[in-house]
Amino acid sequence: MNARPRRVVTPVFLTVAIAVVVNSPIASHAAEAGQRPAGDRLERRQIVTGPELESATDETAIIRWTVNAGGGTATHYGIVRYGTDRTKLDHTVRSPNRWNRNLPNMTYRVRINGLTPGTTYYFAVDAAQADGVGMGLKSPVNQFTTLPRP
Repeated sequence: MNARPRRVVTPVFLTVAIAVVVNSPIASHAAEAGQRPAGDRLERRQIVTGPELESATDETAIIRWTVNAGGGTATHYGIVRYGTDRTKLDHTVRSPNRWNRNLPNMTYRVRINGLTPGTTYYFAVDAAQADGVGMGLKSPVNQFTTLPRP
């Protein structure tokens, strides 16, 4: 008697994922409007302290400001636009900042490198979430002067 080999059937589980294409009309309209898709919490963020110069040397500066945090991604980017002309803030620097969800506010600190000694700079700040959704902060233009060369 010939015995047939026994087949073992292993169950296969499929995982189905639905992805939204970044450049699709559904995803892009919310981002263009500076808003998150419906159902995701987004509150109006406002600057509650600053922006101000935290420290400066002859070639660097650290700008600090605090925002009422209110939802969004855990990583945010502090953005400083600056220049030597109050009406032309033509340089931009970004710095990642982690939001502690246990605190009601978030403090941003952004370091600017490569500045010219003894020079007055003008700046304004904003912030964005890790997914690129801007916060639309209305920052006044402030100024600081780097230290002279030692």
